[in-house]
Amino acid sequence: MRSKTIFISMIILVTAFCLSAPGFAVEKTYNIVYTMKNLTNPAWLGTWIGAQKAAAEYKMVNLTRVAPAKPDNIAEQTSLMEDVILKRPDAIVFIPVDAVALVPIVEKMNKAGIPVFVYSNEPAGGKYLFFIGNDDPALGYAAAKYGIEAIGGKGKMIIIEGTPGSSTGQGRQKGFLKAVKEYPGIEVLASQTGNFNRLKSMQVMENLLQRFPKIDLVVGANDEEAMGALEAVDQAGRLKEIKVVGIDASPDAIKAILKGRLFGSIRVDPPLAGYMVVKAAIKHLQGEKVPKRVLVPPVIVNKENASRYDVSYEKAPFPSWDEVLKQKDFVTW
Repeated sequence: MRSKTIFISMIILVTAFCLSAPGFAVEKTYNIVYTMKNLTNPAWLGTWIGAQKAAAEYKMVNLTRVAPAKPDNIAEQTSLMEDVILKRPDAIVFIPVDAVALVPIVEKMNKAGIPVFVYSNEPAGGKYLFFIGNDDPALGYAAAKYGIEAIGGKGKMIIIEGTPGSSTGQGRQKGFLKAVKEYPGIEVLASQTGNFNRLKSMQVMENLLQRFPKIDLVVGANDEEAMGALEAVDQAGRLKEIKVVGIDASPDAIKAILKGRLFGSIRVDPPLAGYMVVKAAIKHLQGEKVPKRVLVPPVIVNKENASRYDVSYEKAPFPSWDEVLKQKDFVTW
C-alpha cells in the first residue's frame, strides 16, 4: 500500500513538472461569443465568414454565434444576450439591433467584467474596447451622390431607409440627405423604411410605384433593400427609366450590376469587419494593445469594376490585420 502511494505521488510530481515546463504549457481556451442581428442578411453572414477565418488562426479559440430567430428583434436579442452574460464568456463580439434599446445589455456586459468588441453598428452607450465599421454617413453620401450624378443632378428620388433606431440606418440616412442638399434639382418623393429587408422593401416600392408615375432614382440603405426595390421596379416594367443604387456590394448585388439591372452599390467588405473584430478580441485577451476604432473606406462598385468583386464571401480576399492598421487615416488608437 505504501509503495502504491509513493508511485501515485511520483506521477503527480512528474505531471506537475511537465505542465510547468515551457514545452508542456497548457494553452487557455478563449470562449468568444459572436453576436449577429439576423441570419438572413448576406452582409451579416459575410461577417461570420471573416470571424471564423480569424478564429481559425488560433488553436485555443472557441467561437460561437448567437442571433435572434426573428431578424433584428430587440426583445429576442436582449434575452439571448442576458443568457450569454450568465455564461461569462471571455469576450463578446456585439452588434446591437437597436443602438439605444440595447445599451442596458452593454452595461450588463460591463458590470459582469466581460470585454466587449463591436462591429458595424455602435451602441449609443456602454463601454467597448474596439469598433470596426464603416463611416455610415459617408456610405450614404457616396451612394446618393453616385445615383444623383448619374441622372444629371436633377430628378425625382425615392429613399428606402434602414431599420428605425439602427445606427447604421440613421448614419446612412444622414448621408443620403447631405447629398440631396447639394443638388437643388433633386426632389425626394418619399423616404420610407424597408427595415433592411428585401421583401419589406419590395412591398414599399410596389406602393410607391403606384403613387408616383415618374421616378428617376431609388437609393436603398443596404443591398437587400435595393434588391427588393429593384424587383418591384422590374415587375412594373420600369427598369429602364429608374436607376437603383444600394450599399454593401453583396454577391447578389454584384451579379445584378453585371447584368445591368442594379445601377451600383457601395462596398463595405463584411468579411473584413468580422475578421478584424474577432482578431481584436483575441489579441486583447492575449495582452496585446488594439486600436479603439477602425473605419473601412467606401468603394463605389458599378458595371465597370464589378467583375473583380464577383466572388463569394468565402473566396473574397481582404487585407490582413497589419495591412488594415497601416491605413492610419482610418485607424484611431
